[in-house]
Amino acid sequence: MGKALETKELVKWYGKEVLALNKVTFDVDAGDFFVIVGPSGCGKSTLLKIIAGILDYDSGKLYINGVDMKNVPSYKRDVSMMLENYALFPHMNVFDNVAFGLRMLGKDKSEIEKEVKEALKLVGLAGLEKRMPLELSGGQRQRVALARALVINPSILLLDEPLSHVDYRLQRKLMEDLKEIHRKVGNTFILTTHVQEHALSLADTVMVMNTGVIEQIGKPEEVYNNPATVFAARFVGEINLFSAQIKSWDGELCYLNTEIGELKANPKNKNALPSGDKVAYAVRPERVKIGEEARLCDNKIEAKLVSYYYFGHYMEYVFQAGDNTKIKVSVPTEKVGNLTLGSTYLLGWSAKDALLIEKPCMIEGLDIEEVIYGK
Repeated sequence: MGKALETKELVKWYGKEVLALNKVTFDVDAGDFFVIVGPSGCGKSTLLKIIAGILDYDSGKLYINGVDMKNVPSYKRDVSMMLENYALFPHMNVFDNVAFGLRMLGKDKSEIEKEVKEALKLVGLAGLEKRMPLELSGGQRQRVALARALVINPSILLLDEPLSHVDYRLQRKLMEDLKEIHRKVGNTFILTTHVQEHALSLADTVMVMNTGVIEQIGKPEEVYNNPATVFAARFVGEINLFSAQIKSWDGELCYLNTEIGELKANPKNKNALPSGDKVAYAVRPERVKIGEEARLCDNKIEAKLVSYYYFGHYMEYVFQAGDNTKIKVSVPTEKVGNLTLGSTYLLGWSAKDALLIEKPCMIEGLDIEEVIYGK
């Protein structure tokens, strides 16, 4: 499989103060659904605009389908971009909005009519050709913008926060539609989001960004189960994190000192972690057991239930251990017991479910505690 996109040490400054992209290097396979996830201000949108040719970069290399894009204008790149605000022309109806790119490419009238109708059918808007943007719902306007981006059949479709401005129910529907459209058209999709659930659900490949740098790239399950940095662990899924120091080893079992006492782990990278090293000790909420189930676990602590949240298919409990350490536990709804706020319960998890993360983040100068606790 060829590469639809390659970047090598891309650097972008805004003025002399803001380094938006700091030597960003990655590639995207042709036909991939590639999702860039990160907090606001991490450089996601800047990166997409550089790929689209809306912004220039200060140094580095950018290749689309193997061709160097330096000084190549946006209209000569085989890409299309759906902007976060949709940018529909308010004075044009749905048909003319979608047809705009085809007319710019010089397509004839009959071809334009055929391709616009196909694009609108693909996004579920057949029959709305004469509607004006102000006569559409937010979700419909989003679909018009998607049809306009798709209709020119770009090798790369760029989607900047496409799910940000619609309600939860519509988000779920649009996520399903995006996956289905991607399967049908086979183009390379590159999507940005700050919502971890969207990234994990949509992506073939996910890239975690943090203030202009890449934290990790991999399959969603790889990033979730084996985060490369504390930042990646925190940003992709809920996770319990404790500052820890390696105390000793007993075969493959590692003993660590943490703020909630001695804990055990059976890490995959056991040979790389000498005694005395500082690491982040992590365990996902769904791996933590409560009560009788906890008694058989390698790690056991007592903690007070301080709050809980109902999410339909699961309940998230928040416990407090020690002075002020919070531990989250996710329990499927059908397994929820009668727990009482303010009561103390036994929590436990297997050493095999614990993660030891050595690197705080890819930004130099920060230590484990700063990233875990946001100091």
